[in-house]
Amino acid sequence: MSQNGYLLILALCGGVYFNSLHNSFHYDDIHSIFENFHLRSLANIPAFFSDPAFFSVDAEKVMYRPLLLASYALNFALGGFAVEGYHLFNILLHGINACLVAWLGTLLSGRPWAGLAAGLLFVAHPLGTEPVNYLSSRSDSLAGLFYLLGLGLFIRAEQGNEPRKRPWVRLALVLGLLSKETAITLPAVLLLYDYLFLSRQQWGAFGRNLWRRHGSYWLIGAAYVLVIHLNGFLPRSLASPAREAGEQLATQLKAVVYYGQLLLMPVHLNVEHQFFPGSLPAIQALLPLLVILSLLRLLWRCRRQQDGVFFLALFALLALLPVLVMPLNVLVNERRLYLPAAALCMGLGWLLTARRQRVGVGVLVALCAALSWQRNQAWASELSLWRDAVQKAPLMPRAQLYLGNAHKDLAQQGDQSQWQAAASAYQQAAQLDPQGELGLRALNNQGSVYLALGELSVAERLYRQAVERNPRYEDALVNLGTVCQMRARELADPARQQDRLRQAISYYERALAIRPNHYEAYGNLGVAFQDLGEYEKAQGAYQQALHLNPNDPKVLKNLGTLFSALGKAAPVPERRDYLLQAREYFLRAAQLGYGEAREGVAQVERLLQEGR
Repeated sequence: MSQNGYLLILALCGGVYFNSLHNSFHYDDIHSIFENFHLRSLANIPAFFSDPAFFSVDAEKVMYRPLLLASYALNFALGGFAVEGYHLFNILLHGINACLVAWLGTLLSGRPWAGLAAGLLFVAHPLGTEPVNYLSSRSDSLAGLFYLLGLGLFIRAEQGNEPRKRPWVRLALVLGLLSKETAITLPAVLLLYDYLFLSRQQWGAFGRNLWRRHGSYWLIGAAYVLVIHLNGFLPRSLASPAREAGEQLATQLKAVVYYGQLLLMPVHLNVEHQFFPGSLPAIQALLPLLVILSLLRLLWRCRRQQDGVFFLALFALLALLPVLVMPLNVLVNERRLYLPAAALCMGLGWLLTARRQRVGVGVLVALCAALSWQRNQAWASELSLWRDAVQKAPLMPRAQLYLGNAHKDLAQQGDQSQWQAAASAYQQAAQLDPQGELGLRALNNQGSVYLALGELSVAERLYRQAVERNPRYEDALVNLGTVCQMRARELADPARQQDRLRQAISYYERALAIRPNHYEAYGNLGVAFQDLGEYEKAQGAYQQALHLNPNDPKVLKNLGTLFSALGKAAPVPERRDYLLQAREYFLRAAQLGYGEAREGVAQVERLLQEGR
């Protein structure tokens, strides 16, 4: 395919996703990017390759994806938390992957036009919108880059008898595995290609070249499994599966059919599809099984006449295999279809250009591009994303929970009308998942709404219910500590005040023992120590909170208040230094939009003027 074809694909990618550049951080982006202090120094990159705990600020959400973390760290080094840089990276990555799809389409079909059609269809396909817009889904497109590259290099190395390209295939496999564990199926796809196209479906020829062509890739896969076992990622993942094996099988049999529908008709897309677990034996599990087996049998029987179709169909299934086998919390999502969508687009490009349907290709590309542009708009903000999710999937507790969070965030920014909407969404989530984790989080967040509305007794009751259900729920413990602090300020007796503040500190320390990187717990702990007059401990807690989240305006304002108090109490020679530090913290908080900090700045300025 010509250079102009690749430029056309990249230009289309930029056009389709131009309206996504300013879309916000979403969902897991908060704990894995925005709050992940490990990403704030490029010096941490070597540690990403040894310790899965660097993946997130939340110790419960560890993953071994060091190359993905390195890409985030590079984004931060270049632009901090400016979201446009992260989106630009994702858009460019998707465009490169579309070029690789075009290259592979050309290699498989032998027709440059088929490759171009495949690349254009892939870059515009609406199933690409989640991996591009959802920054944490970069793992799928980054692993997809090396997956597609490895396959293409393997074809060139073996079909063109160019053994010097084999080390590059190995490198692509390693980089794919370091991006996301789903790249583990690439060696199986290479075996499939060998059997169908290199060995001409002759078992003898296939067996003679098996070790020479494939041994190193399977050894790399085995080495990767050993690494993730030794660093604890694999045992941790297997220790508490989301569901039993039978339920997982039934659920994912349904999911395969559902995924097929999404691939062919990418409409009504959603960050949280209304999809429920299956059970065995059940007709809803057996019917999909029969459909899948019938399709595979048909493909196998016509493999000699339609070997390209057979390869692409199995390529798509193999790419999906890890998420079909491994029980995950989210039953289905669109980003898992990134590589299957590539296979579909290669097949469509092959089919349509073989029948000289170039106008048909153009119409399909235009339709897909329009759907993708429209879908980008749903990802604009947390509110637009989760409002869209609830409209399409009202029975999913996760969608209701995150819609509540979106309303709560807007309320905290000053729109008081959002509190009631947040409370309603949380109540829905708690009712939909009364015994699960999502319902527990909704219960806690509902308490935070009532706390903000001044209904302290209702908030405390909800927090205590959450802690009774899960004594290790750190967010509810932090919130109970906040209630104790607020109760202390209502008391006139200093001794009783101190008792309440000590209770608050005990709750914060319990939360930090469970989650040592809980920056809100450190920030609140600082306030409690400050109220007790233990300023040195307060400063230490505040500084730890800022280390975890440097842009928390409330902590910056509280540090300003602390240094202002120290300045007022300090001897004259030291007073000015304390006040200057207080002014610096107040100014930083004010720059981040924290209104109360402006009063602090004015007060410190008066004190500095009086001291001259």
